[in-house]
Amino acid sequence: MKLKLATSLTTIILLTFLQSCTTPNPYEPVTPPSTTTPGTTTPGTTTPSGNDNDDDDDDDDDNGTTTPTTPTTPTTPTTPTTPTTPTTPTAITLSGSSSGSNASHNVGQNCMNCHNPGGSGSSKGVWQIAGTTYNSSAGTSVAPNIVVKFYTGPNGTGTLKYIINVNAKGNLYTANTVDFTGGLYPAVVGATTTKYMGSPITNGACNSCHTGGTGTARVWTN
Repeated sequence: MKLKLATSLTTIILLTFLQSCTTPNPYEPVTPPSTTTPGTTTPGTTTPSGNDNDDDDDDDDDNGTTTPTTPTTPTTPTTPTTPTTPTTPTAITLSGSSSGSNASHNVGQNCMNCHNPGGSGSSKGVWQIAGTTYNSSAGTSVAPNIVVKFYTGPNGTGTLKYIINVNAKGNLYTANTVDFTGGLYPAVVGATTTKYMGSPITNGACNSCHTGGTGTARVWTN
């Protein structure tokens, strides 16, 4: 009996030992599955195409390079405009007097007595300015072929508005329109001197005042 029991135990122990030699060690460590850290590439693997763009962007940032800005072309300075010189009004040369005219007459008399609207000389012309120039204030001799100028200011100041030529008989006359607004200041221009009238005229009847009497000297120059 004891022999059979010993034989059975021996058999069980032997079977258990043989079984343990063929069964894997239940406590053998198991290697965990490989994991990839975000942002890293496992050697031998291909990075998805979507990451290529990210890598390119990272490379640009790492290199620190940027596209240079095109410099702005400097603005060409504008050439200053030259101020325009004010234009001096051109004086009007009045027509009417004719040098050497045989029709010119009545030297020293008031021309406007006849050469007025409806007057006996109106058919020959209605004068706007008329008179006689002399070479002295007393009016002993006429001053022919000279020039009388009319300014807007005394003593040749202001604007020269009109010029009239005296004929060979010393008379001056014109039927041209003359603007006396504000008054005109005559200047009688002779060969050596120019005589200025100190007060303005508002009509052209020169001989109505300049009669050669006391205090009414003739229109004159020399």
